[in-house]
Amino acid sequence: MSPIRLNKSNPFFLILVVLVYVLLTIVSLNNCYFWDNIQQISKEAHWFYLTDFNSIIMPSQGSGSEIVATGYHPPLMGIMTAALWKIFGYRLWVSHIFVLCWSIILIYNVWKLIRLFFAEKFAGWVVLIVMLEPTVLTQFSIASPDFILFTAFVISLRALLEHKPRLLSIGLFFLCCINMRGIFAGGILFFIYGYFEYGNKNKDIRSISLVKFLLPYLPTLLLLIAYFTYYFITRGWFFSDSYGSDHYSLPTGLLRVIRHLAEFGLRTIENGRFFIWLLGFYITYQTLKSKSILTHQTKTILLFFILLTGLYFLFVFISQMPFSARYFMPQFFMLTILVLSGVTRFLQKNKTVLIFLLVLCFELTGHFWIYPEKIAKSWDCTLAHLPYYELRKECFNYIDQQKLNYNDISAGFCFYGNRQYIELSHAGKRVGTEPNRKYFIYSNISNVEDSLVVALKNQPNWIPIKRFEKGFVFIEIYKNSLFKNKTEP
Repeated sequence: MSPIRLNKSNPFFLILVVLVYVLLTIVSLNNCYFWDNIQQISKEAHWFYLTDFNSIIMPSQGSGSEIVATGYHPPLMGIMTAALWKIFGYRLWVSHIFVLCWSIILIYNVWKLIRLFFAEKFAGWVVLIVMLEPTVLTQFSIASPDFILFTAFVISLRALLEHKPRLLSIGLFFLCCINMRGIFAGGILFFIYGYFEYGNKNKDIRSISLVKFLLPYLPTLLLLIAYFTYYFITRGWFFSDSYGSDHYSLPTGLLRVIRHLAEFGLRTIENGRFFIWLLGFYITYQTLKSKSILTHQTKTILLFFILLTGLYFLFVFISQMPFSARYFMPQFFMLTILVLSGVTRFLQKNKTVLIFLLVLCFELTGHFWIYPEKIAKSWDCTLAHLPYYELRKECFNYIDQQKLNYNDISAGFCFYGNRQYIELSHAGKRVGTEPNRKYFIYSNISNVEDSLVVALKNQPNWIPIKRFEKGFVFIEIYKNSLFKNKTEP
């Protein structure tokens, strides 16, 4: 590779990206754990932190423990977070500073990768578009494992295209050991790696050593085999006794498949992504019409995109896994590269810049895609969720000031459970999950069942006693007026 060269506009774009991520870190520095991070980071990290890493296997679903294993996700994220707590202190900012370090790694590798496909005059624009994509930006703001997974994916993809086996080995380790989706991507990457190495017509297959080909995969593969074997021996099949194992069960009927398919489609195009898809159809048409010959690198990314997207499409029919926009960050990253590289081929420079500006504008709309209460939203994929942290504090301050009994309180997702695992404070203050207690904390963040929304809004026994609202987020405390009658003898 030639040394990095910057045209006049590129420093501006890179500085702008860095400033956005630094400012977002400052804003989010002491925000509590949010969404799936409560389980995948905090709870699992607490297990290692409180037990001094005595066991790599966490309690199973029926153990009665507050901490339950996500067995199909390797525990690397929990181990790293617990180790950081031991070194730097038991503080929320530790996770945010940790992910800030990963953002620097991501920006560097995105820049290096983008330069393989774009001229210097366009590279800065594409980096800006990729790094300000709403889902990527929001996953960073909540210090999500998926941001690290995405970074590892970019590292792995860059290493593959640049023939860097050592870098590929590092990228694969973090890609496959963060969660199961990384293992899916890593498995497909193995076949893509084979296509890239053996499918190049200009390369003599006999010159490729099989040992060298397999070597980047061996450390991670052996580690995963050892972990899952140990897990099976001690806990059994991880899809039967771990947190979220029901996600990998077969759909219950045709209606469930149809709803799952609709969810897949929505998560694929939401948060402004539909504009890239529309551009993609146009570029595909122009490519076929002009009979353009794609480079081997472009064919490799295209094949990777098709296989990874196809795998998740298959999950629509064989699982009940709830889709989130964050699941598609790697796919959308590859789609963005493919589409924007096509834009630079088929459009003049002044029109290309206009398209880039439109893509950025549609990305900004991703923070304003707010659905009706009965349509589930991926709140961890939009910065519209940011008022949640302030409102949550106000809500629980009110509860404490009114001296409400926590045993009488239940709530939806992100509010129930032991507050310690969410805030790293207020240990022992637990909120229940069953909506038959005296009080219920309702928020559009929680994506509760439609029937419960109807009950809270329409049944006269549920009385709203306090509402907290800012921006697109609201939290409301309801009181069940029939509660005393139910408990009286």
